[in-house]
Amino acid sequence: MVLESLAPNLIQKKRNDNKQKGLENISLRKKITKQFLCNKKHKIIRAESYTSSYKKKNELLVREKYLAKKEGKFFVPSQSKVFFVIRIKGINGVPPNIKKILQLIRLKQVNNGIFLKVNSSTIQMLKKIEPFVAYGYPSLKTIKKLLSHKGYGKIGKRGDWQRISLSDDRVIEQALIAIGVLSLDDVINEIFTCGDRFKEVNNFLWPFRLKSPKKGFSKIGKNKHVSEKGTYGNWENEIDELILKMT
Repeated sequence: MVLESLAPNLIQKKRNDNKQKGLENISLRKKITKQFLCNKKHKIIRAESYTSSYKKKNELLVREKYLAKKEGKFFVPSQSKVFFVIRIKGINGVPPNIKKILQLIRLKQVNNGIFLKVNSSTIQMLKKIEPFVAYGYPSLKTIKKLLSHKGYGKIGKRGDWQRISLSDDRVIEQALIAIGVLSLDDVINEIFTCGDRFKEVNNFLWPFRLKSPKKGFSKIGKNKHVSEKGTYGNWENEIDELILKMT
């Protein structure tokens, strides 16, 4: 008799619990949807802001070039803020100190490429490893192309990283939402402008895996400096041409 009287109460309690869980799930879904729509709105606003900023900078550059030409002066563009560095040689004949620097900047394999902030430390470091790398100042167009078509991020834990394509903004949001980076547009802007979150964003990026260029790096080969029509060293703004050949 006691069990029979308890049964309806247990059934009702289970129903109430299920109803409460259902309400909580609905509430959670609403919060997630609201956050998704909010993030989507922020992404659109930021993308428009970046486009406007890039356009203004380009217009200013064109005007400065025009004025310099009109006044008969040489035009000296402002220094780029980021290097793109490509490892052009394998492991044979690499001294231990050079190998250590290459590993430090994550250039562990030939044809790997990475971004580096332009400062006195990185310039000195590149001088030490110069015979093993080609580097220069990538344009906004090239940075966009690299990240859109060749960009991968790392998800997981140290020692167990997963290489995930950046084609889905959710990958970026999952990894970088804590620093306010939500989309590929945010990543491109941080890299191009060397923003406050450049270090975190750059560390999130997997080293780019480029192809060996068709018809080789140059007619002379990889053992001559780019100034001698070789390959290694600072290509400056012409690095775009090399990256294009390797993508």
